Amino acid sequence: MSMEMAKEKADENQTWRDLPLELLISVMTNLEIEDNVRASAVCKPWYEAAASVRIVDQPPWLMYFPKSRNSYELYNPSNAKRHAKELPESLAGSKVRYSKDGWLLMCKSFSTDFVLFNPFTMDLVVLPDLELWSGYQLVGFSCAPTSSDCVVLTIKDYDPGHVTIRTCSPGETTWTLMHVSSQFLDAKRNYVVFSNGLFYCLNLRNCVAVFDPSLRSWNVLDIPPPIRPDHIDDESWCEGKFMVGYKGDVFLVCTFGNAEPLVFKLDITRRVWEKKENIGSLTIFASINSCESRTYVQEGMLRNGIYFPKLCGNENRFVNYSFDEGRYRPRGHNVNWGKQRSSENIWIEPPENALELI
Repeated sequence: MSMEMAKEKADENQTWRDLPLELLISVMTNLEIEDNVRASAVCKPWYEAAASVRIVDQPPWLMYFPKSRNSYELYNPSNAKRHAKELPESLAGSKVRYSKDGWLLMCKSFSTDFVLFNPFTMDLVVLPDLELWSGYQLVGFSCAPTSSDCVVLTIKDYDPGHVTIRTCSPGETTWTLMHVSSQFLDAKRNYVVFSNGLFYCLNLRNCVAVFDPSLRSWNVLDIPPPIRPDHIDDESWCEGKFMVGYKGDVFLVCTFGNAEPLVFKLDITRRVWEKKENIGSLTIFASINSCESRTYVQEGMLRNGIYFPKLCGNENRFVNYSFDEGRYRPRGHNVNWGKQRSSENIWIEPPENALELI
């Protein structure tokens, strides 16, 4: 190598190594967490810049009904404390149907009166009466009812080949009705995720449909379902599924007893469910009636893993699965979601002042 080329190489290395801290911080701010962590290993200045902008996500809390349908408890993973609260009298006996942005969509078993409820502030938003002769199959909402963009969604297939979609926003006095010719619905669990302005819905056959509330359009995606492993029977393949969104992406988690969970990422461009060997810095908090996801959760909590909505008896720890360790904790735990009461437990995003409210 000539002297001139060596000098150019040295100048190039020196430029990257000695970037001003302000410029480094600006670059690190725009990196995804995985790239942020990789960049922090380059040198000390890069580590300091990367760590300074690395936002630690607070975990969601676990909400469950240990005693009766008239009260509930909130468990805070950050300090392992439990907080017992009473439901408003009007919600006594109600069940949680969906959770998002710290709010719950609730109704009673044989009622069509949906209510949005914040279990931290105790605020209630009553929705218009919904006339359904045999209930619904899928339900969800887009964001907190404090936002003007909030849309509540219910989906039902009354007749073979026809899907009925109803939407409503807080403040409206009636539900908007829409009938669609579709063979989609065959739903047992409430698999709904709102991401990038769209509702993603999953049925038992692992087909995906998308509802756009702004355009009022319904589309069953031409994407083959994930391939069932040979050692998994049909019944197990239909149970223990969780669908979760993260920054525009949609993931599907499949669990089978104490076997390793399978994770698939929806790739609409390639029209496939892409199997993931691990989830990197992502942490998934799975529950039947909606899931939460975080990156770079606080120190001491599992990363590249999944938390399930079940406390280990009276112990202040959760059942979880670590992809790094390739095992459940505690060992030997059988995640049988068809028979566990933990199916009624749900993760919920706490407000920033949650500790002041409870």
